[in-house]
Amino acid sequence: MDAERVAGARAEILHEFRRHASIPGFRPGKAPEPLVEKRYAEAIDEELRKRIIPDTYREVLAEKKLHVVGYPQVEGVEYKPGHALIYTAALDTAPEFKLPDYKGIAVNRKETPITDEEVNKAIDAVRDQQAEFVNVEGRAVRTNDFAVLNYSGIADGKPISEIAPEAKTLEEQRDFWLLINSGAFLPGFCDQLVGANPGEKRQVLVDFPSDFPQRALAGRKATYFVEVQAIKEKKLPELNDEFARKVGVESLAKLKEDVRTGLVAEHESQVRANLRKQIVDQLLGQVDFELPESLVAQETRSIIYDVVRENTVRGVTKEILEEKKDEIFGFAMQSAKERLRASFILGAIARTEGIKVAEQEVEERIGQLARRYRVTSAKLKAQLTERGGLDEIEEQLLVSKTLDFLLANAKVGAAPA
Repeated sequence: MDAERVAGARAEILHEFRRHASIPGFRPGKAPEPLVEKRYAEAIDEELRKRIIPDTYREVLAEKKLHVVGYPQVEGVEYKPGHALIYTAALDTAPEFKLPDYKGIAVNRKETPITDEEVNKAIDAVRDQQAEFVNVEGRAVRTNDFAVLNYSGIADGKPISEIAPEAKTLEEQRDFWLLINSGAFLPGFCDQLVGANPGEKRQVLVDFPSDFPQRALAGRKATYFVEVQAIKEKKLPELNDEFARKVGVESLAKLKEDVRTGLVAEHESQVRANLRKQIVDQLLGQVDFELPESLVAQETRSIIYDVVRENTVRGVTKEILEEKKDEIFGFAMQSAKERLRASFILGAIARTEGIKVAEQEVEERIGQLARRYRVTSAKLKAQLTERGGLDEIEEQLLVSKTLDFLLANAKVGAAPA
């Protein structure tokens, strides 16, 4: 940037600093400029860089018609007052490639009619949610009962929490509900409670397997002291009009109709997702190009973060994740490359076809998300704006609209039986 432009920008910043400068002996805005310059020279130069570098960077992109991805790495800044300002911006540009024929892509639609069995299974799931648990009197624990237990345990003669602090709930619980099933809770635990009566105390022996998630307990032997407080049996509501009204529908017939309609809509959504995937897979198979390394690294990190978070929620330990880090990294990098290639291809198709996202569409999507997360649209929009999430929503909508366009122009046939 030539010295004259830089000097003009710096003079404006100096004027702003003078208006707010707090210098002993002078009211705000009254201190002489040379004094303000001397006191705040370093801060003024820093503000100059913050303003003039982004402005001139954008100007050069527009002048050179560069399609840049990611953020530039600014380096080698050289500046002295009264001289030109020089810097280098290292950046990644979007890959260039030739679009294949994207109209008339052949895809197969697999039709699967919704059966009465699926409807009944879905209704049974609703019944299960409405089930009551009643006390069982006059008999001992059986498989598939719910037992209410008090228990405490030790492993190798020590409190379990002393061996594995993160497994404190495995050491002691009161009023603990447990479905008595061979595969539930700890290995062999439930089997040793079958036949116990309410009020009875039993000693239960557990061998933690070598692949037990809490590694500190793997391969150890534990002794549990268990008291059966009560036996509960799940009682499903009768399937009739009264049950339907209880869940908000006027009759059992209407409930079945609504459930079938919901299953059809869910099936249609899955079919549409499959058709879209077929389109993307075919486009990826026809176009290949190099991707900016910085973008691949950034997307890979994002996917790894999601994978680790999801597995942590599922209870997978840090040790197991560490053991599988190479496998996770390989999966993440491959997924990142496929995502980025698909994004570039669909973006190029959108530009070619003039597909755009209106501001109203972004607002509607924010409204949908706000209702899902039970916050106001204004609050969610402010949060998204703060972390740059609005661009992400616009990108998602653009991809969706582009795939809708491709699907509308595809050759849809029946999938082979």
